[in-house]
Amino acid sequence: MKAMLYADWMNLRRSMKAMVIATVVIALASIVSGNGLAFVPAMLCMLSLMVPATLMSSDYAYGWDKLSLSLPVSRRDVVSSKFAISLLVNLTVVALGMICIAGMNAFGGDAMAEDMMGMLACEAVGLTLMGIEIVLVLRFGPERGRYFLIGVVWVPILLLTVVKKSIRRSASSYRRSAAWTAGRSDSLRRSSADW
Repeated sequence: MKAMLYADWMNLRRSMKAMVIATVVIALASIVSGNGLAFVPAMLCMLSLMVPATLMSSDYAYGWDKLSLSLPVSRRDVVSSKFAISLLVNLTVVALGMICIAGMNAFGGDAMAEDMMGMLACEAVGLTLMGIEIVLVLRFGPERGRYFLIGVVWVPILLLTVVKKSIRRSASSYRRSAAWTAGRSDSLRRSSADW
């Protein structure tokens, strides 16, 4: 297991540079747009979801997935090391996000509890999606597993968007009909008072 953890860490170190650059670009874009760093901790948490797919796709690309099974390690050790590295990166990112939130609130923020709860909610969603991602990538392979993960993430988001819009439409039509009814009853009252 230690050997698999070391191999996964060496594999992950190569792609860490890209994740750090993406984080810096997101932070700079957030600062330039005037939003501050409010959503950066949540974005960091979501970026950590790339770790399992990155590990497994690079193993697949270099043939390490088959080679590692020829070593005296079980499949369980291989999967456990991927999950342990992904969980370690995810928890490290959450700790950095919490530090970022505390720093933002120390320098003029006033919603630390809300930001922390949002970060914990983001972490809960991230861990759930990471578990689903690992299962999908192991079952269908890194390429097809990513497409299924996109479906798992985007289908509920699109459905919620459609439901939200339909609720807004029905609420606005209810308000219009209520206003029309109220206007109609006022005119009926006036006409009955005229009699």
